[in-house]
Amino acid sequence: MRNCNQIDLIVCDVPAATAFFRDVVGLTVRVEDARFAELDGGAITIMLSPDALVPTREAAGVILHIQVDDVEAALDHARRSGATVVLEPTHTDWGAESAMIAGPEGIIVDFYRWVDPH
Repeated sequence: MRNCNQIDLIVCDVPAATAFFRDVVGLTVRVEDARFAELDGGAITIMLSPDALVPTREAAGVILHIQVDDVEAALDHARRSGATVVLEPTHTDWGAESAMIAGPEGIIVDFYRWVDPH
């Protein structure tokens, strides 16, 4: 059996990234330390650290897709928490409503919901 259920995001400032995902995105923090954090992303665990067990370089072009019941409400909360909106709510060609905010260190967060399941 194969089940991808965790993702590591390499970030320079773990406390700042943790605060963003907790306060702006609304994820629950399971573990919080100066050099490591683990957040409950629902179906996936998100881990933050400044380095990995293997040599790595900074990720580029990472988008975390967070499924929500209400895109406008999620975006409103993010805005009130100081997030920069990079995409206002948009209906996509593939049946989703999507809005995006800038996250820490080049990460983009997409709040989406399915409006037309195929």
